[in-house]
Amino acid sequence: MPFFGGSKIKLLDRPLLFIDLEMSGLDVESHEILEVAALLVNPDNFEIKSSYYSKITPEHIYTADPQALEAIGYDPKNWHDAISLRQMLIDLSALAPNCILAGWSVQNEWDFLIYALKKENLPYFFYNYLLEVSTLVYIKHRHQLPSLGMSAVSRHFEIYLDQHKPDSDIRATYEIFKKLTAHQYPA
Repeated sequence: MPFFGGSKIKLLDRPLLFIDLEMSGLDVESHEILEVAALLVNPDNFEIKSSYYSKITPEHIYTADPQALEAIGYDPKNWHDAISLRQMLIDLSALAPNCILAGWSVQNEWDFLIYALKKENLPYFFYNYLLEVSTLVYIKHRHQLPSLGMSAVSRHFEIYLDQHKPDSDIRATYEIFKKLTAHQYPA
């Protein structure tokens, strides 16, 4: 597991890395990361410090789930500027060392990142806690919504969402998070 006792940074001082990955399917052993978008957020006021977006060069696209590729709009000619998986991991490590991963249902991101870091023999850059915005929605709004999916929640909060586009997904997740925490951290 990442960073058990490896850093002396206090939990509440760790930046949040809101992250969304688009993958070629949901099985970490046979599918791969194809896109990533991330927002580095200050833990004191929840303001965005930096952002990151990249497409990842697939290594074994033949193992992809066709439905996953369709959902994200994968087309090889649109991946001409993609970078390697290793480079993306190095970029994220430099962007957000000692961070806490945050996202809509961020367990998938956690699993794929751990698998990728092990595969590339790179150290973990995130702490062993997750912040799942979907869980916050469940706690605070489950009786007010027809569904707890990101589309329904985005509509409820009147937040733009172009689903399965990682930059849009992560910005919508961040905006929902801000609305859920607005009474605690006013702008």
